[in-house]
Amino acid sequence: MGVSYIRWSFGPREPIIGCMEAQPKSGESRVARKPGHAVVLVHVVAMGGAAAAIALTNHWNTWDPRPLAVIATFTVVSGLTYVESGSARVKVSGTPLGLMLAAVLLGGGPAAIVGMLTIALVWLRSREAGHYFRNNLVTFTWYALAGALFFHLTISAFHIGPQSLGYYLLVFPAFVIALGLNFLGVVGYQCYLDGSSLWQKVRDVLVPVLSAELFSALLTMASVYLAVHLGMTGIALLGLTFVIFQYLVGELLKSKHRSQELHRLATTDELTGLPNRERFRAQLEQEIAAAAQTGKPFAVMLMDLDHFKEINDTLGHHYGDILLRELGPRLARSVGPAGLVARLGGDEFGVLAGRRTDDPEQLDELAGKFLACIEQPFVVDELALEVGASVGIARFPIDGTDAHTLLRRADVAMYTAKETQSGCKLYSAEQDTHSMRRLSVLSDFRRALAAEEIVVHYQPIVDLAALRVRGAEGLVRWQHPELGLLAPGSFIQTVEQTGLIGPLTRYVLDRSIAQCAQWRRSGRDLSVAVNLSVRNLLDRELPKEIERMLDSCSLPPEALQLEITESMIMSDPDRALAIVTRLSDLGVRLSVDDFGTGYSSLANLRRLPIDELKIDRSFVTPMLSDESDLIIVRSTINLAHDLGLRIVAEGVEDEPTLAHLALLGCDLAQGYHVSRPMPSDAFADWMGRANALLAAALAA
Repeated sequence: MGVSYIRWSFGPREPIIGCMEAQPKSGESRVARKPGHAVVLVHVVAMGGAAAAIALTNHWNTWDPRPLAVIATFTVVSGLTYVESGSARVKVSGTPLGLMLAAVLLGGGPAAIVGMLTIALVWLRSREAGHYFRNNLVTFTWYALAGALFFHLTISAFHIGPQSLGYYLLVFPAFVIALGLNFLGVVGYQCYLDGSSLWQKVRDVLVPVLSAELFSALLTMASVYLAVHLGMTGIALLGLTFVIFQYLVGELLKSKHRSQELHRLATTDELTGLPNRERFRAQLEQEIAAAAQTGKPFAVMLMDLDHFKEINDTLGHHYGDILLRELGPRLARSVGPAGLVARLGGDEFGVLAGRRTDDPEQLDELAGKFLACIEQPFVVDELALEVGASVGIARFPIDGTDAHTLLRRADVAMYTAKETQSGCKLYSAEQDTHSMRRLSVLSDFRRALAAEEIVVHYQPIVDLAALRVRGAEGLVRWQHPELGLLAPGSFIQTVEQTGLIGPLTRYVLDRSIAQCAQWRRSGRDLSVAVNLSVRNLLDRELPKEIERMLDSCSLPPEALQLEITESMIMSDPDRALAIVTRLSDLGVRLSVDDFGTGYSSLANLRRLPIDELKIDRSFVTPMLSDESDLIIVRSTINLAHDLGLRIVAEGVEDEPTLAHLALLGCDLAQGYHVSRPMPSDAFADWMGRANALLAAALAA
């Protein structure tokens, strides 16, 4: 039983050449040279030479029809029923054994006839091109003939007979010589056609199957021994045995192939065809082991698509699947043959770049190429879809020395890139602290709401014309039992990405409305402002909840100011209009916070029932030292007044800025110069002396 077919494909019809079948590997060039008359002449001369050799050595040939028929039958049947090994390049059959058995027992002429008969019948199945068929005939004829000539010349020269052990040992070198001629006839011809390296073909084709071929030579030795000592019975039993054996080997190889296919399915993402998480982790561990030996650093990248959810939600998962299916090959081409890209799940991908480096500039360049590859539009059903991505990078051994740590830290860096909208981020320890804090927020925040660790501080808002406090903005803080008082920047962004932003907003509204009602009962005619999140504008129940809170505290609706940002309005103007209209119908006042930092249009602003604009601190704080900021502040004040809106300046940090805002006609102001945010009891104490302080500040 021999491993007898090594395949390269050259066209729609696959040539079977001797015991090796030539077929180029995927990605190799097609045949570059067409065989001409010279090749035909060589084939004719080779066949003529074979005929002459058979005639000259006919005295060694045994033309006994019974063993010849038996050997020819199982050789041809074996050739026609070769077994797939599971590899596209290797097939298994008993053809080599049959040919060598004929060569040793019957001689070169009968063996050559069996070889030609085998090729002719196999051609009826393969239908390869004519020049391949001619080369097959030549190779198979000389393959069998060379083995026979070597064997019979040697035993004749040394007078060795079947009774001698050397007789059977000579079968081995005869087989090896035939194998070498077969290889040269097949692969040498293909090298002539495509100009490739014969030495490279030796490494690619012969070396992987050499051990199996040598084992076939040992089997042939044993077969010759049995045939000599048992005669026709032995030959018939050998034929039957090898047919059964070939079937059993075929079943074994099929089982192995099924196992390999199951392994492939277990390590491949079905949608994209890319490796999956398991295979990526295994490859990463191999990279770590290799890098630990060589000392060469490398980086692992995690990539998450931006705005992919919107495609699924808006167009349906069918479009999202098509996009991912097209993205897989695009990423694979981008990373190159030396790298690896895998789909880890959903819209997240892992990348091991082909260039192994830990240099930040080179890694940033590589990430930039991946991002540019993703940002090219995907055309699905004549619809151009565009997505972006965020990339996190962790480096071995700087950021970790095991797969789990590297993947976790690349994930931390990726979420940092997503939060900062920077496209790509290298891991740093500061990000990890933030990540752990984010996890702590998610696990602790619901408990903190129930335990009333969430508190509201109030920052005064002053009327610059009347020189009095008009109200305050309610700002959330977390009185953490271990970390102390946490500002909103430590937890709001994380909370906003979860379903907890709704309960938090209701909590702050409830506390702020109750506090404002208490101020009014004590004789202070104040209002309170509360920020809304973009998710709050998607909450259809929010207007009813606010109405219930106002009624329960007997607070007039106009005493509540709700602040929304430009980005919230512009993300979905129609839906925002519906919600804020319902809030306005309650009598609640509405303010556009951080005005000037977004991309709103005046047309959209005019559609919204707003009462107030708040100039962002980024313009107010530097306005006395930057002429352009001063122009923006002055123009915004005039614009608000022209639209019939009040204007509030945020970020007033010093007395000259406060005084200049009053000269410009700004209505209201807040900032650290007036007062920092403070708890409700401290706010009540501050109110007792606030008006006198304001009058003194503006008079100066």
